[in-house]
Amino acid sequence: MEVEEFLCAKALLEEVGTTRKPGLVDRIHSGGHTDMDYQTFVASTRALKPFFGEMAETGKNWEGSLPALFKKIRLIGQVAELAMFQATGGVNTHKGLLFSAGILCSISGYSRMKYGSTNTDLLCSLVQEMTFEVLEEEFFQILEKPQKTHGEQLFTTKGIRGIRGEVQQGFPSVLTVSLPVYTRLLKEGRDSNLARIQTLLHLMANVCDTNILYRHSQETLDYVQQTAHYILQRGGAFSEEGLSLIVDFDRICTEKKISAGGCADLLGVTILLHDLNLLDAYGSTPSALLQFFRILTSTSNKECSLHESPVFF
Repeated sequence: MEVEEFLCAKALLEEVGTTRKPGLVDRIHSGGHTDMDYQTFVASTRALKPFFGEMAETGKNWEGSLPALFKKIRLIGQVAELAMFQATGGVNTHKGLLFSAGILCSISGYSRMKYGSTNTDLLCSLVQEMTFEVLEEEFFQILEKPQKTHGEQLFTTKGIRGIRGEVQQGFPSVLTVSLPVYTRLLKEGRDSNLARIQTLLHLMANVCDTNILYRHSQETLDYVQQTAHYILQRGGAFSEEGLSLIVDFDRICTEKKISAGGCADLLGVTILLHDLNLLDAYGSTPSALLQFFRILTSTSNKECSLHESPVFF
């Protein structure tokens, strides 16, 4: 098993397991969703896990150009998407995160083999090189498509690039907003669940979430961003007042079916990039990888005590 396969499964489970997430599926409820719950995400993760390993192995053995690698792993992603839908009964649990995490899986495998590193800045730079031209061409093609996805409609009408733009630029929202917060909180020894809630709030306060924008309005997006910002000002997940405000925010988002799915996906990317950067600090020798796995497995087992169906191995 490639290390990226393990790390992606870990990131997907820790994202959905983060509780309490305003309007989003977590361990205690389905948020603003009626067609999915926590176990749906566990089933989806189990179905996607081997494809992440295949993408990482493809990147590790790749000798062509990075744009060609991007096109190759998208073919793997299409098969993975079908497996996801089969596992969830047709529910889209991870389509966005499959796109982002799949790219990172392949580029991590590529970078480990070519440069001996999974440093965050290196990976994100390689992601830009891998995807920019291909996605830029696709943005021009979107304008002429008769039928468009939700994200494509937002690009056509408002010029908003969504997750494709985030990937194309090497995950700037993660690099500048969420990853510094998440890394600092974990280094301080903070509770990992609370650290992820706090990180999500930072994303919700700063990111233009296309899920909210398409399903609701600019006014709703403004409300979400302003509320998340206010909760952070009051201490967020690390104060009694902040936790009380999060519960209220969750109730309102759930009632109004407001789901910041784009921010949830970026939380998953944040977790994955953090762990890949941690891997870089340990190195890639067999003994170093063993030590790395022991540390992460210990952490993951604590997480899995909250899961009925751990799928790390």
